[in-house]
Amino acid sequence: MAITIDIEKAKKVANDAISKRKLVKDAIGKNISYILRAFHKTYRYVLVTELLAKATDERIDILSLQAQDESEGAYDARSVGHKVIVPIEREEFPFSLGNSNEPFLNNPARQPRLSLDNAVKGKNDREILKLCIDTLSQIKTSKDAFRYLCSAFSDMETISNEIQFKYSVEGINFDGNNHVQSILDYIYILTDEPKEGEICPLIIASIEQFYLGETYRVEPHKVNESGASPREVGDIDIFDSKKKLVSSIEVKDKDFAKEDVGHAIRKFMDAKLERSFFIYGKNVSWDKESVYQLVSRFGRIGHFCCVISVLNYSKMRLTHISDNITLKSFSEMMLRFAKQIKVHDETIDWIKNALIKMKLKTAVKNIQEGNKS
Repeated sequence: MAITIDIEKAKKVANDAISKRKLVKDAIGKNISYILRAFHKTYRYVLVTELLAKATDERIDILSLQAQDESEGAYDARSVGHKVIVPIEREEFPFSLGNSNEPFLNNPARQPRLSLDNAVKGKNDREILKLCIDTLSQIKTSKDAFRYLCSAFSDMETISNEIQFKYSVEGINFDGNNHVQSILDYIYILTDEPKEGEICPLIIASIEQFYLGETYRVEPHKVNESGASPREVGDIDIFDSKKKLVSSIEVKDKDFAKEDVGHAIRKFMDAKLERSFFIYGKNVSWDKESVYQLVSRFGRIGHFCCVISVLNYSKMRLTHISDNITLKSFSEMMLRFAKQIKVHDETIDWIKNALIKMKLKTAVKNIQEGNKS
């Protein structure tokens, strides 16, 4: 018969472990640190959930995942993970495990128990699965489980702090760069390096969010994975307060042809949209005559698509954005979206380095103008 974990007791154990969090540096502690930083986020949630469950009730089988597991210590890991670990991550250590609301719906956590017989996608996943099994199998008592839970929470705190610093502009001085022109100057520098097409969507999504305000949700999608979800229409989709799709934007930061524009417009029309943007990068080549003829034909049958460069789009929107936008808030919005769509580290670095580069250019200009006067 499966064991039912007392959720309220689990919450108390977890809070106690949070208050007593301390890194354990033995072999098991190092394995826990490694798993919590490994690519596969489901096993991160599984690991911490198993530690909490064992610390709460010593009777549980620390490798069990489902109440239907045939072991004597079977229990429902999902209820513990969803009701205790997920809220703890969100409230105490943001993004430390992967920011998932339902991590136990993923296939690795839907198995009866952690076992080397479980199907995995690749060699790396199998290595993490094996490491989880080897590590957890060494923890036999609630006392040991609590000790390593404290260590896991210490790791989660460090990871959360690292992520928050990674996606922040902390340490950058914005004095003297609070006018709208500074944002446009920054965009000119940013677009010098497309970063595999990730920079333009971040610029556009950020400007659109400021332009529309917080009552709208601007949702950029991961670059080169357009259409990965049935909810996706363009590279950036925009929803109103009732979660209704109201607009969509296609972004191209590489050479394109009229067929690319036509494909995008047909997607917009299928989504019952009457207007859209097709925005292209700074150094992109395209046949203006054939593209303009194409969008004109679509316009005459009911869909107006504005084909515009990222620089002209930025100028147009910045003209109508209220005073609530600054260089700091704009760059922070870009980093917020960068976190959301999980861009490459090189893109994050460039968002920050471009700010520093812009400040240096501004300083040089000020010196030159001072010398002239």
